[in-house]
Amino acid sequence: MRSLRLNNPPFRASAFTMIEVLLAIGIFGLVMVAIYSSWSSILRGTRIGLTAAAEVQRTRVAIHALEASLSSTVMYADNPKYYSFYADTAGNYAFLSFVARLPESFPGSGLFAGQSLRRVTFEVDKERNLLLSQSTLLDISDHPYTIKLAPNTRVFAVEFFNQRRAEWLPEWISTNQLPVMVRVAIDFGDKNVANEPVTIRTIPLTAMAITRVGGGMPTPNVANVPQAPGAPGMNNGGVDVVGDEAPQWAPNLPGGFWDNRGNAQLNPVFPH
Repeated sequence: MRSLRLNNPPFRASAFTMIEVLLAIGIFGLVMVAIYSSWSSILRGTRIGLTAAAEVQRTRVAIHALEASLSSTVMYADNPKYYSFYADTAGNYAFLSFVARLPESFPGSGLFAGQSLRRVTFEVDKERNLLLSQSTLLDISDHPYTIKLAPNTRVFAVEFFNQRRAEWLPEWISTNQLPVMVRVAIDFGDKNVANEPVTIRTIPLTAMAITRVGGGMPTPNVANVPQAPGAPGMNNGGVDVVGDEAPQWAPNLPGGFWDNRGNAQLNPVFPH
């Protein structure tokens, strides 16, 4: 009997070569890098957008607080030690402290029910936080009610308009008088660009010093008022100076407040 022999073809195993494997891994890596780059760009853009929006909101809140308080400033000339207008612009950041009749919409008014007349202080701490402090007129404590308006304060500068000379002054050294206008420059963030634009607002102070008879405080004779040595624009019709020593009653003033009088220079953030 003839045996039947099946003529089956030999089995051939198929597989990827090393070059094909490396090429596939390289293509996969390029795709992953492209996806990661796109996702990273989206996250970076979102973060930058959120940061910019937060800075704009902080600027809006800070400007609103400054406008609401400065425009309602109160000065009673018969009690200058309680109503003094304190300003220090000789340091890196400005310091403002004054008395205002604040509206009910002002931040923190809920804690001062029926006490709209309060001392308001704007300052920047060592951590670059812009702080808003409030206290009742006759109760200045070491720890007033304080709100952190914004962190990462880059610019907080103030100038004052001298009506007599029709020019902006870098400081206001008269604690018993109010300027007619205050110009505020403010910005937040970690930008280190020297020419980076900042938000500037000119705020008019509609109040005037009220005496016991109800009229405005008369303008003193400038020639008989001591002048701060070296203060630009203070001689020949400058603002009035109350004296070199602090009054018996005052809020928490920054260190060296009275030594800085007359040392402020024109701030380049303001147009001149």
